[in-house]
Order: sequence, then structure tokens, then C-alpha cells
Amino acid sequence: MNKTLFLMSVFVVGIATAEAQNVNYLSGGIGDNSVERMAAVGKEFTLKLLFAARDGHYLSDVAVSISDANNRKLLDTVSDGPFLFAQLPPGKYAITATYAGSAQTRSTVIAATGRRELVFRWEEQAESPPAAADVKPR
Repeated sequence: MNKTLFLMSVFVVGIATAEAQNVNYLSGGIGDNSVERMAAVGKEFTLKLLFAARDGHYLSDVAVSISDANNRKLLDTVSDGPFLFAQLPPGKYAITATYAGSAQTRSTVIAATGRRELVFRWEEQAESPPAAADVKPR
């Protein structure tokens, strides 16, 4: 089985496209131009994933794994932005999204027509205040 992965990143607009084991996908959505482009081209995909913190902030660098009903891994990647679109044939899938070590798994069905949309939300880790040793007196 050929496991070649072709990855093309467009850094100007923050979009990455790729094919993994015959699954075309698109990831990105950082910056105004990228969000607009993702919305325009994302309509062609059967699955849309959105990654966000509970407070509404978008997240990137989310590890995503998609497996089919036979537990065969079809996609294993890291998102380049808060959106990931994938072109999957009709069927049942398990999607695992991991952010900051916290994994969420969802089962979903892709129908013969239309698009399935899933939102994954995490409690974003608040930055801790500086340690006392890091604070310099004035």
C-alpha cells in the first residue's frame, strides 16, 4: 500500500492541502484571507471540522485522526488552523481530535449527499502567572 503524503502549504493565507491514503483534505483558517478562502473551497468537501476553545477562540495545531468502520486509519495529521475539511465517501467514521494532550473522539456518518459538520471544543489552558523568581522589583 502506498503511503505517500503530498503536502502543499500556502503560508500567505495559512491553508494546507494534502492527500493521505486517498483522502483529500484541506486545513487552515488563520487570517482573514484564509477564512474566506476556506469558506469558498470548503463547500466541496463532505466533512467539516472546527476546533475552538470553550470561550470561542479558534485553535490550531490539533492532531486529527480519522478511521473508517473497519478501524482502518484514513487520515492522521495536524491542523494548520481551526478548520479541517476532508473528502470522505459515504460511511461510518471515528474522528479523534487532540489538543494540548486532551483527546476527544466522535463517531459520525457521512451521507451520500450533503456535508457533515462537527465542532470540537476544549477548555483552553490559561497561562499561569510568572513565578515569584521571575518578577523583578522596580
